[in-house]
Amino acid sequence: MKIGIIGAGLSGVVAARELARRGHTVELIEKSQSVGGRLATRRIGDGQADHGAVYFTVRGEELKREVQSWMSANWVRVWYADPYPRYMGTDGMNGLAKHLAEGLTVHLNERVENVQVEGDRTITIKTDVTIRSYDRVVMTAPLPQSFELLGSLVDQIEPALHRLVYAPTFVGLFECAGDVQIGIDGILDHDLTPGVLKVVNNRQKGISKTSLLSVYMEEGWSEEWYERPEEETLAEVERLFQEEVGDIDILSRQLKRWRYAQAKDVWHEPFYQVSYHPIYLAGDVFLESDDPSGRTRFESAYLSGLRVAEAIEKSMDRLGHS
Repeated sequence: MKIGIIGAGLSGVVAARELARRGHTVELIEKSQSVGGRLATRRIGDGQADHGAVYFTVRGEELKREVQSWMSANWVRVWYADPYPRYMGTDGMNGLAKHLAEGLTVHLNERVENVQVEGDRTITIKTDVTIRSYDRVVMTAPLPQSFELLGSLVDQIEPALHRLVYAPTFVGLFECAGDVQIGIDGILDHDLTPGVLKVVNNRQKGISKTSLLSVYMEEGWSEEWYERPEEETLAEVERLFQEEVGDIDILSRQLKRWRYAQAKDVWHEPFYQVSYHPIYLAGDVFLESDDPSGRTRFESAYLSGLRVAEAIEKSMDRLGHS
């Protein structure tokens, strides 16, 4: 079977790895210049900074076993434990995504325009580059983006799924002079200046040669400022950052805008099939029914990718025996 996966974030890459391992032809289509989605690392000068997920935690046995193999390969390591381990990509979170995607077919810098089911049940994906055809398709982009691509098929999706809402997040990236120190482990995430969610020093974290600080803004603050001019927003992030850590010599500054950073609600199944069509929705918003955390995170994205791949394999087994 030929399977297309829209979005090369963690869910998409995990699903692709599992389906390729089972012998299927798999292609990932990604609008960005790199795999990883919110496993994002940006190079600035001689340093680099994580500006999406900064670490991940592990609750279940499946991911725990996988992480052990990643640690053995030196893809990840423990950043700090308080009280349980926070894992990080050894060379940044995007480095982990790139390792996971090794050997997979990935079409980068290709934006999907629409998804259609043909009369013979094959699925065509029209992009700004070409038209591709598949037997099964997995869509892992944030739900509002996936819904836009589905056209009239979106009417066959349960209304409750349409009601899931995402919150944005701003991240300020500040290149600072000297050897800046914040906290014991290079992270501040408690009792901060209102508006600031967390501050991460990527040098203390061990992924940057220079003092590059990632400043994450709270959900409510980001929603309030989302439509403001970027220059004005960055200036306010910098002001709040300086208020939190004191007067630091800033050499350069950038702003990252995540439109769909965090879902405010979740779907309590690890994936969703669009009616009877061979199209599946997956991603961190899709949680296992017994998930104890009740929120989107790295592990929910990982498990969603794994479960949708297993479901596609089972559907093919049923076809083979019918």
